[in-house]
Amino acid sequence: MPRYYVIRSSVTGGVDTLAAATYCDAVTDLLTTLASGPGIYRGRGDGAESGPFIARIAIAPVVRGRAVTIDYEATSESGGLRHVEHTVLATGEGGRLELHVACLDLPGVVRFVENEPGVFSAYDGPFPARIVVGTPQPGAFIYAWWWSRNEDKPREQHRAEVRRSA
Repeated sequence: MPRYYVIRSSVTGGVDTLAAATYCDAVTDLLTTLASGPGIYRGRGDGAESGPFIARIAIAPVVRGRAVTIDYEATSESGGLRHVEHTVLATGEGGRLELHVACLDLPGVVRFVENEPGVFSAYDGPFPARIVVGTPQPGAFIYAWWWSRNEDKPREQHRAEVRRSA
């Protein structure tokens, strides 16, 4: 039975995994869970800077499930297209999951490395950032960006909660 990540609220600032999960199992579970659940996911999101938005995330396995692409778009009625992102989730050379992210908000393709299940660490850039990914139940997906504009710890800035629709 697959293990799923459980996301705590941004107030508590962290991620829990179900008690029995080991890191190796969690790595396999996240990649396997996403690779086995391809499709279009739709839902809503909200963020401190973006405000409420509609999220559309396409998940597709590639290279026989050794990687997953995550194509994420956020739109709002008032602001139109708010965010476009193409991300590849794969296991890196050191055995940890990595997100390779391309979007207009970053300086090129940026690598985020998982430092605890579902939490992809800050990169060496102009401000601390991380991405939190969760699959709280089959057919559901949570994708959240955390960052800080200064030396403070990153905090959740926007979060999409989506369900598979196609």
